[in-house]
Amino acid sequence: METPHPRTHVHAAAALAASAVTLLAFLTASVLPRGEILFVIPAWVTPLAAALGVTAAAAMMFRHHSVTTALTAIALGMLLLAAGGVFFDIAMPINYLFVGEPVPDWPMALTRALALVAAILLFRALVRYRRRALAQCRDCGRNSTTPPVEQRLWLGYAGFLSGLPYPLLKTHWALGGTIGLDHSDLARDGFTRGWLVVPAALVGLVLSLALVHRWGRVWPRWIPGLAGRPTPRGLLLFGGWFGSGLLLTMGLPAAVQMLGIPGAPAPRPIEGMHAWPPMVFYGSWLLWGLVLTPATRFYQLRTRGRCGLCGLGPEPA
Repeated sequence: METPHPRTHVHAAAALAASAVTLLAFLTASVLPRGEILFVIPAWVTPLAAALGVTAAAAMMFRHHSVTTALTAIALGMLLLAAGGVFFDIAMPINYLFVGEPVPDWPMALTRALALVAAILLFRALVRYRRRALAQCRDCGRNSTTPPVEQRLWLGYAGFLSGLPYPLLKTHWALGGTIGLDHSDLARDGFTRGWLVVPAALVGLVLSLALVHRWGRVWPRWIPGLAGRPTPRGLLLFGGWFGSGLLLTMGLPAAVQMLGIPGAPAPRPIEGMHAWPPMVFYGSWLLWGLVLTPATRFYQLRTRGRCGLCGLGPEPA
């Protein structure tokens, strides 16, 4: 068993602190005034996630053990679950600023944001931890036996298909369709309001394919002025990681509700809508997040340049 590198200690300590603060924020939220609660997860999720985060981060400060890796993976999933609804925490203050209602649930919004930060820091610590255990370069993750990263086209197509239900159904409603609705409701679901999130979903569909195709690394010939030039790698990585976090934090809590996990409230019905569209939306987002995450990671690995620390690796493919 290997002793972790000092940098692993730094990342693990940051993850430990963020997990501990998440628990503190959750306990404090119970005595503070609350606002409109739109997204509910079982009450035991956040304290358990924070406790697992603290335990996993502390374990990574000691010698490597496979159990620590498994524990950290579980803690990551729980922290993402605890961060469920963070998208609403971004949208509600904007709506409150212009409309004056509903009042955001500030205490739990802070708790969810901290849980997401803890998950990100714990993931970074895990990457460092695994690199040390596998005798890989601490900066790039390579060693002399690292094989080339294969292109996994199926991840892109799986992500594309997983993301289709939402824009298709929302566009159908915007055009006056009633599949999944009790009646046509253009005032709510027309292009002026209910359809506004669809363009972002369409960008995500293109991103899913770009991450696994060559035109995600080099602009194709049919793009005037950019043909043959490298695509903005950082922008694609930001979109991939941001989208993965958003989809997982929306899909995981919804899955808990739909599966009837103990302590999970029943899904709230939406007036005028059948029960199945929300299940399809959230389920597809969860699947999309589960394939977008590795697609983004493999894109990141495939587009790495030569490492300045170890000198390994070719120029980006």
